[in-house]
Amino acid sequence: MTIQELPIGSAPKALDYAHFPAPHLGVIWRNWNRVSPKRLAEVLETSEANILAAAAEMGLVRDDRALDKYMDRGFQTLIRYNWQLLNYEQLLKLLNWTPEKLEFTLLEDDFLFVKLSFFKPQCDKVVYRELSDTEHAAVAEIAKTMKEVNARLPETSEAPFDFIAKFGQKPFTGKPDATHLKMIFSYAAVYGDALLPEAPDPFPESILRDYASCGVNAVWMPGILYQLIPYLGKDMPLSARCDERLAKLKAIAQRCRKYGIGLFLYFNEPRGIPARIKLEHEEWRGPVHASTGSRSFCPWAPGMLENLSDGIEKLCRAVPELGGIYTITQSENVTHCLARDLAPVDPDDPPLPSEMATDCPACHQHSKAENIAAVMKAIDDGIQKSGTAMRLIAYTWSWEPQWDRQLLEMLPKNVEIMNVSETGVESHIGGVLGKVRDYSISKVGPGAQAQRMWKMAKETGHVTVAKIQANTSWEMGGIPSIPVPTLVEEHLDNLRKIGVENIMLSWTLGGYPGGNLELLKHRATELADLQFGPFGKEVYAVWRDFGEAFRGIPFHDAYQIYYSPQNVGPANLLYEKKTGLAAGMVCGIPYDDLDLWSGNGHYPADVMENAFRDVSEKWGVALEKLRAIGTKLDAQYRANFEELWSRAEGTYCCLRSTYCQIAFICLRDAGKLDATRALIDEEESLALRLLKVVKSDSRIGFEAANHYFYGENELREKIIQCRYLRKKLFA
Repeated sequence: MTIQELPIGSAPKALDYAHFPAPHLGVIWRNWNRVSPKRLAEVLETSEANILAAAAEMGLVRDDRALDKYMDRGFQTLIRYNWQLLNYEQLLKLLNWTPEKLEFTLLEDDFLFVKLSFFKPQCDKVVYRELSDTEHAAVAEIAKTMKEVNARLPETSEAPFDFIAKFGQKPFTGKPDATHLKMIFSYAAVYGDALLPEAPDPFPESILRDYASCGVNAVWMPGILYQLIPYLGKDMPLSARCDERLAKLKAIAQRCRKYGIGLFLYFNEPRGIPARIKLEHEEWRGPVHASTGSRSFCPWAPGMLENLSDGIEKLCRAVPELGGIYTITQSENVTHCLARDLAPVDPDDPPLPSEMATDCPACHQHSKAENIAAVMKAIDDGIQKSGTAMRLIAYTWSWEPQWDRQLLEMLPKNVEIMNVSETGVESHIGGVLGKVRDYSISKVGPGAQAQRMWKMAKETGHVTVAKIQANTSWEMGGIPSIPVPTLVEEHLDNLRKIGVENIMLSWTLGGYPGGNLELLKHRATELADLQFGPFGKEVYAVWRDFGEAFRGIPFHDAYQIYYSPQNVGPANLLYEKKTGLAAGMVCGIPYDDLDLWSGNGHYPADVMENAFRDVSEKWGVALEKLRAIGTKLDAQYRANFEELWSRAEGTYCCLRSTYCQIAFICLRDAGKLDATRALIDEEESLALRLLKVVKSDSRIGFEAANHYFYGENELREKIIQCRYLRKKLFA
């Protein structure tokens, strides 16, 4: 394929980051210690010496400890923070990728192009140039600021990704209880094509030991069947290297079994493929979906589902060590022709805009329930024909109440039914009613909608599974485990009371082997005593205060938590003028899109502002109590305190920054930029506070599928930008 075929969407003009005196300085800054100076020189068409000199002039200190890891485990961070700086040609040169690899990453690496707001900005080519005297003076100010900042940071620091080397250090307590499913996504995994031999190992023995010790007995990873079994045709390019992927999958599954852990594959099948790719059986194709450029597969085309079933059988025979498969059949991914409609969060809500491929003549004669049942039966038939004992779980995400009972009755009885536990839980913030779709820790489940589904599942003969977020959620995605164990314990207790014991503990985020996962084996009070001895009761009281503060997060559907800047906190820049750009989901760039931040307009701006002010103030009071406890602890509890402190301090910085950014935008849009000085000052202070945490704890800001939400580069840039704005507005 060519660069011109990469997705661009509406392609607005790129933003101008005026706090950098010249565009090439922004490229150097955002990639410093992530991409080699030699590669940056190639991108900016200059010498390595010029790159090193420009970095030194800005006060940047070289640290190559994580340089190689960003290409393997941090490439989403590189893409995200160069999205507004480099055109596709230069971005590919920076990554040293082909257009095909970038396309796969944008479309299949957990919806990265969606998270980047469905558009690639129009970026002018950036090349190195000599600076003017005025620009040199501005760079000198940046260097002066960096010198001041460095003087306030700890002398020693962890490098990005250092946390990986710390897995396996806790005592191994043996294989976990296998009675009920306790499944999680690996904190060491990458989401994309993780089964290629050159990809990082998603399940090192060290993390499996830690999971087993926490009580986790299953892990999951995404898979695409055509990348493992060439069931769509032997010569299909997307099926190249199937044998290599199968071999790695088998090795991982065997390694997991050593620790009493089952490996599950997450499938969206039959997975759609780019429209340009030819098939041996073109008659299997459904229509092209405009938002992705991918074609669906028609499950009613002769031979389509039979081949899908045969592919599943071959996979199971090749890797009988797998624990099972779980599926989403009504998702963002293009699969069967009726799969793209998303259900409303509540049965009484109006239907969401349709993306159904209703121009498929065959699928037009069938219901969504019939399509899903046909696909699930084909997958189940493949498992049964293989003679293995693998489990098959149907994730009901976005199933609709108009037909979900009918679908349950059509599914094979051995298919287990997984539902998001907190779906439909009500949220009452600032007098505004909201309802949770998923990804909530602040609003404790289970909700009425989940309980209804589990009741029907039991009535129709199916085993039930709850999907929750135990460690973290998109309410605070860059924190490995939000220190609110009392809320998580409350949720787990509620599930036990209604007899739902099988639990998927996270989506891609929240896989850190510790934190709230310890609640699988210990009560929160017991955990506090184990970790803090005579001060356990005081720490438990702080946990409880954190939990009560966190309940105040605004939450409706999933819009607010997807788009609000709380996941990136002070790393999001302040915008003097309205950008008009749509916020990106989760790890995307929030920009200044207050409408999406507020739940697609669900919450008035003043409610959002007051809510985050209130939550951050209450969290801050509890944080000071924790600080006081830290002054009294003996050395044997110091490591546990530092681990808890970084999570608590990082959470505060992101909560408080969200309030500051909302307040800044409200004043800006009211024509009161002259009243924003205190907010700009506080944003600079929060960026420095979070920078200290990031320097001391390499987990902070990281999430497995989205890599680093923020790091030193972004937080240092925010400090520079705050000073630039303050000088421009108030000099």
